[in-house]
Formats: sequence, C-alpha cells, structure tokens
Amino acid sequence: MTFDLWETLIFDKPDRDDTRGGERCEGLQHGLAVRGVDLAMDEIERAYEESAIRFQEVWQRNEEVSIPDQIRLIIELAAGRSITIDHDLMQILEKAYVDPILVTPPILNVESPKVLGELRSRGYKIGLISNTGRSPGEALRQLLQTYGILRFFNATVFSNELGVRKPNQRIFNEAARLLGAEPANIVHVGDDPTTDITGAKNAGMHAILLDQDTQDASKWKPDSLFALARKARRYGNSNVEPDLRIKSLTESVGFIDSLFTGTQ
Repeated sequence: MTFDLWETLIFDKPDRDDTRGGERCEGLQHGLAVRGVDLAMDEIERAYEESAIRFQEVWQRNEEVSIPDQIRLIIELAAGRSITIDHDLMQILEKAYVDPILVTPPILNVESPKVLGELRSRGYKIGLISNTGRSPGEALRQLLQTYGILRFFNATVFSNELGVRKPNQRIFNEAARLLGAEPANIVHVGDDPTTDITGAKNAGMHAILLDQDTQDASKWKPDSLFALARKARRYGNSNVEPDLRIKSLTESVGFIDSLFTGTQ
C-alpha cells in the first residue's frame, strides 16, 4: 500500500503556511546580511511570492526545482541581479529555508497513526509517494519522525530526490521497486485526481481517492503554493477513475483486505 502525504496523511493551514513563509524570508535575509548582502525584507517577500508562480510552471511539467535553485531564484528576483552564493553560504541559506517546516509544522491527520499501524499489523508493506514543494524529502522524513509515523513505512519516495513529480510513472515505479512488489499488487491512496489517481493507475496500480477536500482555497494567498496547485489542478482523463472513493483513511483498510484476501 502506498500513500500520498500532503492533504492525505497531513494537512496544512493558511496561517501556518504564512508563518512559515515569514520565517523563510527572515532566515534568508539574515543569512545574506552576515555575508554583507543587504536586501530589504519587502523585496525578499515579493520575490518569495513570485517564486511560487515560477515553480508551479516547472511543476506542471512534472519536473522538479531543487532547494538550492529555489533559493537562488528568490534571491535573484529580490536583488534584481545574480548573486554568487558559495557552498558555505548555501548551507546557511538552505537551513534557513528548510527548517521552518519543522518549526511550524502542518497538522497530522488524526487517522494516520491508527490506519498505518493497522495495515502494518496485518502484514502489508507501506510506502509513501510524495511531491515536494519548499520542503525536501529529508526534512519531511524528520517531520514524520516527530509525528511518530515514519516507522510504519518500508519505503519513502520524494519527488525532489528522484527529479520527477507525480503523475510521472517513474515515481510510482520507484516505490514499487523499493517495496519489492509488482504495481498490480499495490494500492495507492491520495487526494489528487491527477497526480495520485491517474498517476497510479497509469503505473498499473490500484488507486483510492481520498475525497474530503475541505480546504477553501480562497482562504489562502492567491500566490501560495496551495492556491496555485488547486487552481492548476488537472482532473485528468475522465476515463481514469479511482477503484474507490473514500471520505476517511479508515475506509481504505477494508478495501485492500477485500481486494487481496477476499474478505470484507
């Protein structure tokens, strides 16, 4: 069994995303100032917001933007010119950019620990297949560790580490490889009709749509990654339907039992 992360196992909130953005901008400004590069906070914030649109353009091609490249773009947009960033400075800036996900974390889906534990107790291997945004896989694994659920996963696959994003079949194939399972024997659960359902089905997996989108995109800043992703969400080919639509993660347990063991 494989799971999506964002809006499936964890949920983000507009206020937390805004706080995290402020922390990133302050961290970047401080790191640059130490090296004698002074950028006004309003310019960094403007560049941070504009970068989301640039990233989304790349992500719509199912390609990735590395964290160092994200940082370089923000600084270039803020400064209006290219600024040389050596290895030591980049390490400082990366920490400032990445750590906010751990300082101001999203909210764990209350069902996640119970469902993951139940699946492991029944002998299923569990994988995670997640696109990343401003937080790389390394930081997200730390986040899952703090939630106490990293231990349930036999494999975790993040787009920034593979260089491609869902629905690209490579990311699903990599999860299958790490789990040592054929795609036809894997059920993927996620909230996005395109990245999760179309992606998984095209890779030969079964797919469950967690259809409980209670997030109101209007409450998010228009240029936030969440709002842009919702605006650009592609609902995929109408012929690609999930095997099951659920309103809670708990419903997925009975489905895979009936699929693989013939029980209800």
